[in-house]
Amino acid sequence: MNPFLYDTIARPALRADFAAGRLLPGRRRFMGGAAARLAMAGGLALAMASSAHALDANSASAEQLESLRGIGPKTARIIVQERQRGGRFESIEDLSDRVRGIGPKRAQSLQAAGLTVGGAPVAGASAGAHRPAPPRPSGRP
Repeated sequence: MNPFLYDTIARPALRADFAAGRLLPGRRRFMGGAAARLAMAGGLALAMASSAHALDANSASAEQLESLRGIGPKTARIIVQERQRGGRFESIEDLSDRVRGIGPKRAQSLQAAGLTVGGAPVAGASAGAHRPAPPRPSGRP
């Protein structure tokens, strides 16, 4: 018997009271537990889906920034103040340089959590990474 799937405490087998048209109380408690597990799984799925979207540091409010893992109220407020003082962030490195308390490692973890700068993809590729290289000049006149 798997202790993660089944109760390990021995209980009498469930019996239905057909005369009254109901199950014994133990069955109702089991159904409540199954419903609670289903609700928990649904809640976890929603939480994971909400963190999967990207959040742009140049347009997000302090409350939106706080929703990311690794950003608290103080850091969110500092990011918004620095954006108002110095203008838009150019890259995640620019954000790391300008915001006190966010170093390169923390910037990478925030990027993995869904923070973007200027609409750059979450994977870390910069906006200019997909531009073709300029043609090389030939040695001929």
